[in-house]
Amino acid sequence: MRSQDKKRILTGTVIVGLICIIIVVLTAYSAELRCENNELIDSNEALQGEIDTLNVEIKSANNIEHIEKVATEKLGMVYPSEGECVYVSDEDAPGGNFAMAIKEQAYN
Repeated sequence: MRSQDKKRILTGTVIVGLICIIIVVLTAYSAELRCENNELIDSNEALQGEIDTLNVEIKSANNIEHIEKVATEKLGMVYPSEGECVYVSDEDAPGGNFAMAIKEQAYN
């Protein structure tokens, strides 16, 4: 075998070896990225669960029955009777019980 053929074989072997090393490195990097991506997906799912829970809590806190319960039980608020309301003018006064009108509007 000639010296030139030996150099070609050696060069080909080195090139194939470098290509194999590059493939191994890229595969390892790809696996690392895939692992990191899976961790981010899990984190996003956990955060979405927390968001869903908070949305349910917001909806229940904005519920008129909940607001009325907190106002009456914790804050001691009561609906005014007809005689406890003061109006700037007689035109402002509603035709019936103002508290009942507000309560009816709240539940409709």
